[in-house]
Amino acid sequence: MKTQNINEKIKLALFSADVEMVKMAIEKISNEGNRLYLPLLFDLLNTLPEHEVELEIIKLLGSVKDKESVNSFMRAIEDEKYKSIRKRLISACWQNGLDFSNFMPIFIDLIINDEWEVAFEAFTLIDNLEYLPNEDILSVSKQKIENELPMATGQVKYFLTEILAKLN
Repeated sequence: MKTQNINEKIKLALFSADVEMVKMAIEKISNEGNRLYLPLLFDLLNTLPEHEVELEIIKLLGSVKDKESVNSFMRAIEDEKYKSIRKRLISACWQNGLDFSNFMPIFIDLIINDEWEVAFEAFTLIDNLEYLPNEDILSVSKQKIENELPMATGQVKYFLTEILAKLN
């Protein structure tokens, strides 16, 4: 992503009542590639926009390639304000292929504590990681799983068992 400031016209267009204007703004963001728009896109997605706008946002989030965007995604995933779109955000994370391995313990917590659909997306993200995290993060992740596994049931137990096998 090149540009490092937010164009106020694009920002206004994102929250327009005109669906075509919103879609054009999303397309401009996609073409310009500026990670500073991510929180605005998260906010817009959180407002339950028109279906076609939602699809465009999801498509853009799933195609982000700027490594510096990982922290923006993680802040949103951890923010309770975005709980209603957490599943979509995590899905975009594994689709865009960025390296979220350093945040493995957070995704394990989501598998353990969140609803099934969010847990499934978090599992999918971990399962699709190209690289494993460093030894410290691996150790914390394994410990979380080993602590939870005796009490886990059903799908959560399956997810945790599969992740532990991948990490060992």
